[in-house]
Amino acid sequence: MRNHVKEEFEYRKIIESSAEIADLDFERCSFVGGVIMQPSDDPAYGLVVRNVALRKCKAGNVELYGVRFEDVTVDTLNHPKLIELEACVCTHVVLRGKVGAVRFRPAIEDGSRAVLAPAAAKLYEGVDWALDITEAEFSDVEIWDVPGHLVKRDPETQFLVHRSAAAAADVDSLSVYAQIYVERAAEAPYETSVVVAPKRSKTFQEQLDAFHELRDLGIAE
Repeated sequence: MRNHVKEEFEYRKIIESSAEIADLDFERCSFVGGVIMQPSDDPAYGLVVRNVALRKCKAGNVELYGVRFEDVTVDTLNHPKLIELEACVCTHVVLRGKVGAVRFRPAIEDGSRAVLAPAAAKLYEGVDWALDITEAEFSDVEIWDVPGHLVKRDPETQFLVHRSAAAAADVDSLSVYAQIYVERAAEAPYETSVVVAPKRSKTFQEQLDAFHELRDLGIAE
């Protein structure tokens, strides 16, 4: 394990079909920003970030696409913008503490999604758990590209939504926030998704109330 403490890292691009970033520990470090992505859509997911920890770090603009994350822990990350993990795959990834706004989403382009989504689903078949957010404090969060049953969550503020139940729901009878999440869950790539009432959001209570509404209807648990 290579340790870095209170270091600053310049903007860097890692665009590779097959590469491993591994065995790194960062504490109170600053990252100007960077890119980690596949140059083309490779279902092998050979671009891997493995055995990496970040604690109390800062980051600028970051782009992540088609990356396989394994045994990664992020404990408190200060960043000014949304961190989006597009078409990424997670195995034993832990988000803890204040982590700001985070989004896990499928590939935007239809062609890319057609290649990477089946490959990701296949990889998840052999995973015992993918993501642990039980101690994460988000300002905003969407987790539409990770199977919900593989997410460790806090049942008080983080809920499992079933796609089939969401698709059958009477959307017009729901509150605004409940409608939004039901419509998204109905189109999610996996049968279950996790939705979160972000503790650091100004609308935390409204979102939490919406999830309680969905739980009472049997759409969420």
